[in-house]
Amino acid sequence: MRGSNLTITGSTRYNGSPNLLTVTSAYVTQTDVLLPSLTVRETLLYAASLRLPSSTTSQQRSQLVEEIILELGLKECAGTRVGDGFKKGGCSGGERRRVSIGVQMLRNPSVLFLDEPTTGLDATSAFHLVKTLKHLANTGRTIITTIHQPRSDIFFLFDRLTLLSRGNVVYTGATSECLSWFDGLLPGGLRLHVNPADYLIDIVAVDNRTKDAEDESQARVNRLLVAWSEESASRFATEETTLMSQVPDERAKRMKQSAPFLRQVQVLTSRTVLTTLRDPFGLVGSWSQAVFMGLVCGLVFYQIPHDLAGIRSTQAGFYLLCAGHSYLFILFEIYRLTRVDIQVFDRERGENLVSAVAWIVSRRVAHGILEDFIVPFLFCFIFYYLAGFQGDIGILLAIVVLIHYLAVSFALFCVALLRNFSWAALIANLFATVQTYGSGFFAQASTIPVYVRWMKYISYFVSRGPPNRDH
Repeated sequence: MRGSNLTITGSTRYNGSPNLLTVTSAYVTQTDVLLPSLTVRETLLYAASLRLPSSTTSQQRSQLVEEIILELGLKECAGTRVGDGFKKGGCSGGERRRVSIGVQMLRNPSVLFLDEPTTGLDATSAFHLVKTLKHLANTGRTIITTIHQPRSDIFFLFDRLTLLSRGNVVYTGATSECLSWFDGLLPGGLRLHVNPADYLIDIVAVDNRTKDAEDESQARVNRLLVAWSEESASRFATEETTLMSQVPDERAKRMKQSAPFLRQVQVLTSRTVLTTLRDPFGLVGSWSQAVFMGLVCGLVFYQIPHDLAGIRSTQAGFYLLCAGHSYLFILFEIYRLTRVDIQVFDRERGENLVSAVAWIVSRRVAHGILEDFIVPFLFCFIFYYLAGFQGDIGILLAIVVLIHYLAVSFALFCVALLRNFSWAALIANLFATVQTYGSGFFAQASTIPVYVRWMKYISYFVSRGPPNRDH
């Protein structure tokens, strides 16, 4: 943690030693950020390809993945798609959470941090998940997790407990000793058949419903804080306290390096191709959109007459070739990115697994095979011959493909600014509207007032004048 107004004291040690060079850690977020169309085994295999050193072979990575599948109890669902919890099929919430843990375990971390891993799980799934974590702890790993209101059998699975009240430590130590500690301070507080976790939360919480209740509960919490402050001063008296800023941050020196660039591109391209093929709505939808738009535009502008009256229609047809298709695809690409892809990238980028350049290149290579040429070709080919345009269709197709690439690139730019679909789509719509005004299809650039004529420079397609239908 870093901050201009933040002062951190104390020392970081592992098994009593300040040497952290041999300690590896992993962090499991509260929400599962996984690609729903991949199976459990595929998810772990792709993660292993990005996380493990380049010297590891495919057979070694597969063997490690199978070991993790067995260790986390994922054997029965190894061939099942991860899913997202909304559509039918896919893994259960507990299984998805274990997959998230498995992804982080590929580096064999010494310490595993988890942020509320039981969130969204039913009582049984939460219990089995914590039992899995207990098993991992018994194999020599240190498991550190936050948890809210665990059931009683989950509570007693933990070896050590740290209890907080408004950010202050009320107790830290063995779970088996915490109830006797608080019973000595508040005799008779724990009633029979009451979940110990609920009891502990009740006594360290401040009740602010009324003034009297707030004063009473705050006085109780203050008493507990003072008692633990005195206890910790004697219990941990042998530990030295030093400024964290004075301790060399050796962890930065051993930051895990990401996979080589070409390997990132190869793995990400393969994964994107697979997820795209397994998304019939996305792939078939983009093809169908191109065919449908080509037919509609072609029938509306069917065989434009070769006379003066056809010039206006020809200009409108060229505008649709340039703007109509690209506008729809911008929104479609923003939707696909914000649905899950950008969240997965943010997680992998934050873990120093992939670079932004490798991710962008792999995405365009994968979609270039399946979409970036086929979709503009279908739209342009159908519209071109139905409208009766003449000239070299190859040049027109190259222009449409280039505009398509500009459109998807701008969609990525909008999502890079704001990860939310609504805001990213709003920016895209605003830009599309502004660039349309300066494109020259509706008003000649020379007639636009000087103070807004700059808009033509931000438009990625500009008409220089009435088109010649023979070119």
